Amino acid sequence: MPDLAVYILCGLSAGLLGGYLGLGGGIVMVPFLTVIAGLDFKVAVPVSVTAIVFNSFASSNEYLKRGMVDLELVIILAIFMVMGNITGSNLSQVVPAEFSRLVFTVLLVYTAFSLLKGRKTTERLAFSDNRRKFFTICVFLAFFTGIMAGLLGVGGGVILVPVLYLMIGLPLTTARGTSALMIGFSAAASSTVYFLNDSINFSVVAPVILGIIIGGKLGGFLGTLAKPVVVKVMFFIVMLYLAFRLGYDPLMELL
Repeated sequence: MPDLAVYILCGLSAGLLGGYLGLGGGIVMVPFLTVIAGLDFKVAVPVSVTAIVFNSFASSNEYLKRGMVDLELVIILAIFMVMGNITGSNLSQVVPAEFSRLVFTVLLVYTAFSLLKGRKTTERLAFSDNRRKFFTICVFLAFFTGIMAGLLGVGGGVILVPVLYLMIGLPLTTARGTSALMIGFSAAASSTVYFLNDSINFSVVAPVILGIIIGGKLGGFLGTLAKPVVVKVMFFIVMLYLAFRLGYDPLMELL
């Protein structure tokens, strides 16, 4: 029962923060499951990817209701993300867990600082027509994001949101909503690969999904509102702590 409560809390936290920030939630789930729940990294990743599918559709529903999703970009970029996800999921069978943990640690630190950093300009209300100008670059980044997402068990929102907002020119809320929906399709591809490889621990993934559906709905609703500074600071502190716990052992082995 204590383990069950921990898994539900993991899903709830990931859903709340993931839906709120337009992320898949894996950036929370993988370190939560490995550091707090004590699972092996290669057990946590398939659980995270599977739960991200449910979180994506639970949270993006709130953005869809308010017209904060660019469906054209979802359709185009999701195709390349899926291709990357399948590649990354298969690579996870041969890439050492220690290497994946170090890469994930770097991703955690990057996410923490990028979310804490304030915006310099006010949010744009109209789309900037940059999608054709940067189409090739965005396709490559979508494919690369898919590989990293499948390999590390994250949704890829930490890369997608900045790309959609800073490069394509979408408003920040639309970038978060578009990212949240796109992640669902790509994560479904990864989870299928893990399922076929018999890598998903269903006794863990079921309570995580329960928590993430609840958290994702609430996080998606809150994500359509103003972003409080307090949440960003708390997220920053938690991410740095988890990065330290996750990366300490493999880093010490290298040194």
